[in-house]
Amino acid sequence: MRPEPLLWRIPVRKLILPVLILAAVAVVLAGCGSSGGGGGASSSGGGGGGTPTTGGSGGGVNGVAIGNCLNDQADFLVQPSESSVEGESPAGVSFTLTLYKTAAAAQAAAKKKNPKTTSVVDNGVIDFQGNLSPYAGAPPAKISQKELHDIKTCIESSK
Repeated sequence: MRPEPLLWRIPVRKLILPVLILAAVAVVLAGCGSSGGGGGASSSGGGGGGTPTTGGSGGGVNGVAIGNCLNDQADFLVQPSESSVEGESPAGVSFTLTLYKTAAAAQAAAKKKNPKTTSVVDNGVIDFQGNLSPYAGAPPAKISQKELHDIKTCIESSK
């Protein structure tokens, strides 16, 4: 009779569960990271000449600086990246701010979106589509003028 291989002497059953949990956590974290990056790219798809800014572009605006300003000074709850900011306004309106190299590129990108759920601030396009109505029969929630002013202030301070 042959001796059992060394692998079978180790309690394999005890190893399977932690390995599966670790793999599941890795998949979830990888999915979260790619959805944030993909959201910014897809919101500008087909933008003609306008593309979102990136860290080294000549736009001079950084989404991380804008996001930090909104979080620290205007009570927003956002997750910034180099070319976009995603999150919620203080009133609970979800939005995505996509930054472009120029104001003209932002205007061109905004024309391809629903004007009822899109605002242009400086060289950024704010898309707040998908928010539910606070009351039955009322229009969907929108970014307020004060919140738009706060976003504009943070964009200008990050230049």
